[in-house]
Amino acid sequence: MRAVDDSSPRYAAVLQVLLTWKQLPESDVVRMLRNYYLVTDDFREMEDQGLLTMNFLGDEYIIVPTLVGRLWLEQYNSEEKK
Repeated sequence: MRAVDDSSPRYAAVLQVLLTWKQLPESDVVRMLRNYYLVTDDFREMEDQGLLTMNFLGDEYIIVPTLVGRLWLEQYNSEEKK
């Protein structure tokens, strides 16, 4: 049997926080979602998929959800309700 790493719940949690706050520093997102072990590479992976954007400001990244991220979260939530 193979282990499958499904990042969908983690992505959904990140996007839900970002949709509430519109944009946040990376450290705030990590602090709000302590039950997930999030590192910068997780956010970069989400950026590569078009779910969010990361802009370096000061000494850390500011993370902003994209339209694709909003649509992904809507689809994820509708599939979870089934």
